[in-house]
Amino acid sequence: MRKTILLLLMPLLFPEAVDAGLDKYTYLDKIEKWIIERKVDSKNKAIFCRASIFDNGTWFGSRIRLNKDGEIIYPMEVLKKTTPSKQTITSVKKALKACRAGFIYSPETFQE
Repeated sequence: MRKTILLLLMPLLFPEAVDAGLDKYTYLDKIEKWIIERKVDSKNKAIFCRASIFDNGTWFGSRIRLNKDGEIIYPMEVLKKTTPSKQTITSVKKALKACRAGFIYSPETFQE
C-alpha cells in the first residue's frame, strides 16, 4: 500500500526524476571512464542507449564513443594515446545490451 502511494506521489515530489530519460539522454551508469546514457522516445516508445568517455564538448565533436556496430570512434582532435582495454569495451557493450533490453536497467557489475 505504501509503495502504491509513493508511486502516485512521485510525479509531484520529484518531477525531474519521473521525466528523466524521456526525449533526452540522461545518465544511467558508469563503467570506468565510460558513461552509459539512455533516451526513451515518448512518441514511439523506442529506447536509445549510448556510451562515451565524457569530455567538455559536444557528443560528436570531442567524445570517444562506440558507434552502432560497437566500434570505437575517436574524434579528430582526440589523440588515440589511450585505447580502452578489450575487457572494458566488453563490459561497456554488455551494459549497452542490458540498457536496450527494456525499461528496467539493473546496474550490475559489468566489469569482469
